[in-house]
Amino acid sequence: MKSLAVVLAPVLLLAACASSQQRTVNLLERRLEARLQPDIAAGRATVQPMPGASRVTLLDDSRFSTGTMALDDKYPDPRSNVIEGMLDPSLMQVQITDTSNLPEEQRDERVRNVAAYFAANGLGAVLSTADPASPAASPAGLAITIGVICPSNTDSYGYGSGRSTPACY
Repeated sequence: MKSLAVVLAPVLLLAACASSQQRTVNLLERRLEARLQPDIAAGRATVQPMPGASRVTLLDDSRFSTGTMALDDKYPDPRSNVIEGMLDPSLMQVQITDTSNLPEEQRDERVRNVAAYFAANGLGAVLSTADPASPAASPAGLAITIGVICPSNTDSYGYGSGRSTPACY
């Protein structure tokens, strides 16, 4: 009986960790859908569940503003809604790819623009290089894939050190 417990313990811990990540991904998806609801209803955005992530696709082929008005949130901007829908940045990893029908130069400009917007809003550390093959299943547009990265050491979450150390739940 004791050997069975030794064999099953790692499996159960792995399953608990995986379900914890999935619950956190589900929370992320719900938050993104709530923040982007006006854009989704107007056909300007979609939110798709993915393994360990959620993908927001901005369907509009327009360029994003780079002026100070955009950074000051003076008009509705789907980029800000994506950021507001995210969870704690230490749990997130973001990849940005443009699969629209725009010329390559304009697609690259839009990716740089959204990456700069994330960085200007304190999220530069969550950006990672996008896998060019990953957006194939999403509709054409600017794909923002937000992955959930759960910390491996779950017994150190909370505020014990005086700093927030979030964990997946």
